[in-house]
Amino acid sequence: MAARIFLDLDTLHLVSQGLWHRANLGWVPHPGEQVTMLCGLVEPVEYDSISARPPAARTCWDCDLVYRRHEGFTVLPDHPGIRQ
Repeated sequence: MAARIFLDLDTLHLVSQGLWHRANLGWVPHPGEQVTMLCGLVEPVEYDSISARPPAARTCWDCDLVYRRHEGFTVLPDHPGIRQ
């Protein structure tokens, strides 16, 4: 028998360049596999312990804007991802 770990791919945030990003993942990517984030950034995947998480990661507002629009959430006119 095996112990299973269940991941909710919709709730995963990827950390890159000090920002929390989102991606539409239909599978659990393998280490080294390229993933495209909602903002268009493409990076290889690495896995690490939560204890190694950077303490001051911030939201990628471009990813957040794409996510909110896709999910039908209200996007306020002053959302940081909207270019003025």
